[in-house]
Amino acid sequence: MVSLGLLPHQPTMKKPSAHTLHELQLLPQQPGDRSILGLFGKTRTYGGRDALTLLLTSPCATLPEIRERQALFQFVARHLKPLTVNLAHAYVLAAENHLISNLAWSSATGWLKRQQRAWWFSRFHPHDFNRLRGGTAAIQLVLRAIEEKTGWLSTAKQLPAPLHTILDTLNTFFDDPAIQMALRNSDHPVAVLQADFILRHHKNDAVRVVFDALYQLDAYCTLAQFTQTTGWVYPQFIDAERAIFQVTGLAHPLLDADIAITNDFSLSAPSCLSLVTGGNMSGKTTFLKACGIVVYLAHLGLAVPAQSLRISFFDGLFTSIHLSDNLELGHSHFYSELMGIKSVADAIADHQTVFLIADELFRGTNPEDALACSRQVIDAFIRQRGSLFLVSSHLPEISATYRTTDTVQLNCFRTEIIDGKLVCRHQIEPGLAAERTGLVLLAQTGILNGLG
Repeated sequence: MVSLGLLPHQPTMKKPSAHTLHELQLLPQQPGDRSILGLFGKTRTYGGRDALTLLLTSPCATLPEIRERQALFQFVARHLKPLTVNLAHAYVLAAENHLISNLAWSSATGWLKRQQRAWWFSRFHPHDFNRLRGGTAAIQLVLRAIEEKTGWLSTAKQLPAPLHTILDTLNTFFDDPAIQMALRNSDHPVAVLQADFILRHHKNDAVRVVFDALYQLDAYCTLAQFTQTTGWVYPQFIDAERAIFQVTGLAHPLLDADIAITNDFSLSAPSCLSLVTGGNMSGKTTFLKACGIVVYLAHLGLAVPAQSLRISFFDGLFTSIHLSDNLELGHSHFYSELMGIKSVADAIADHQTVFLIADELFRGTNPEDALACSRQVIDAFIRQRGSLFLVSSHLPEISATYRTTDTVQLNCFRTEIIDGKLVCRHQIEPGLAAERTGLVLLAQTGILNGLG
């Protein structure tokens, strides 16, 4: 059994499992799948896309890091124009390809040898020389565009720490005399070969670090611009002994704005577990996913799709929404659920605070087993301090068990049957929903009409 109290510890957010990232649609499972990553829009570079993906899979380890990242994106949003590197993607791609190309370079150092090498290469290998000249020009163009941002960053006031790091990297790079020599404008074959040798061989590692800085800026600007366009808000983290999750105007960000329903919801002491009931298509799963998304985005230091969010810092985010049999491991649906709950129990036993989202707890077994297992697990959850649990169930009997328990908050999504049709409001409210909607949906689909 999970122990009751939590020993004092240093809060550190753990990276969620790939299963959670895909359940919440933060990352696409297959090309073309809708995801939060895709929602943020296209970066200007492929490297920026990789930087954005890395950011989305790297929650801030501590609350101070979250606040630092919030300040970073708010700063970038206020200075989008001077921080945006306006380069056509084709130039960046050409520069990247040249950096890794297998074209031979010339390391000749003497003036006469460089002259001879340049004359021989340009005369007898014109195709390769033109490729080398074009690739070198692309690298120079990208580096000059980045150098322009160095000047602005050097004069900016109250520069956030991550941008200070980028500025230090850029200053060190562009102060190098060899780099300044390589960036001179000259189409002379000797100058081209010398610049190519410096950028693609002698200083290759340093050039790649500067390109990484470009990709970071690309990712930062993409996120800041998205936040400005959508009007998402930055959450307020509450440093308190008892966990809190209070959100207003919450909407699932992957739903179109004209059909998305917003919800207000609060879960805080004395309650630590919300037991959510509701019929099929009532909105439970969409709501749970939206909660998971804002919890995770908040711990990334990003804005969230809501009007406001007050939240505690959690060490871990766990989800159990879309489970199936694991043929590779030989796990049934029910056993997969048990393993998911065990990972939560292990985290709590390790003195971590967790935020758990479980949709239709233990639906992989028969109703009697599901009821018994759910009661035991919920009883263990509500003895924890510092963690919060959102649990939906298709078993109304579970809610009846906790009607008078102050640590359990009963919420529901009600449905109505009007003229024989199911009408869903998709609004969460206090109480218990006991409507049975399966037969209504069966009738609406017309399945039995086709079977005679």
